[in-house]
Amino acid sequence: MPELLEELEARYEKRKRDMEMHRMLRDRHNKEAREWADKRDELNKKIREMLTEAKEHKKLRDKLNEEVKKHKEERRKWNEKVQELMKKLKEARKKIMPKKDLPNISKLKRRLNELEFKQQTMVLTPEKERELVELIDSLYRRITEYEKLVEEEMKKNQELKELQEKLKEAKENAEKYHKLVEETVAKAQEHHTKMVELFEKVDEIRKEADEAHRLFLENKKIADEEHEKFIAAARDVKD
Repeated sequence: MPELLEELEARYEKRKRDMEMHRMLRDRHNKEAREWADKRDELNKKIREMLTEAKEHKKLRDKLNEEVKKHKEERRKWNEKVQELMKKLKEARKKIMPKKDLPNISKLKRRLNELEFKQQTMVLTPEKERELVELIDSLYRRITEYEKLVEEEMKKNQELKELQEKLKEAKENAEKYHKLVEETVAKAQEHHTKMVELFEKVDEIRKEADEAHRLFLENKKIADEEHEKFIAAARDVKD
């Protein structure tokens, strides 16, 4: 009889130890499951914040890209205006020349360059040298007279003055919108770069969150299994 009692007591103690072991394992894995759940939730919160920030950068980038289109269109219009005014200015200048029976200045300048090159590179007799110098001086005078005459005519000609002012304004506006295009493109690129960086970080953090969720499920499963074993062991102890 005492032997049977000892055996029953030993069996009872073993069941109590088993019950305690399963309780400890259940509590340990429940604790780990909670920790991994907290980690997962923290990472998911960070992901949501980063996605919100990335979407804001995308919104700003898209807005700036629309501004770039508008600035490019303005630049195109002003560049066309520049070309149009340059053409009109050229035509207006041509109207001046026939009135004064002016020479072909381009030909005179080409001839002058040829003679100066000849003077610098060729060995000439004193007489030929003198003739060449006189010809060069004559060409200089004609070119200078021509340029003075054109300048005076341009000062007197109201149409030319207005065209020059309009051309200056058109060039300034074309340059202004060109700078705006460059500046806005740079700003849009900054937001695009930040958006891409954030999406890349989100992908990395999402992997961490998925791993944390996997470990949460793994520990929760073990904790549930240990709880079932604890319940079964507790019943055995009562029996």
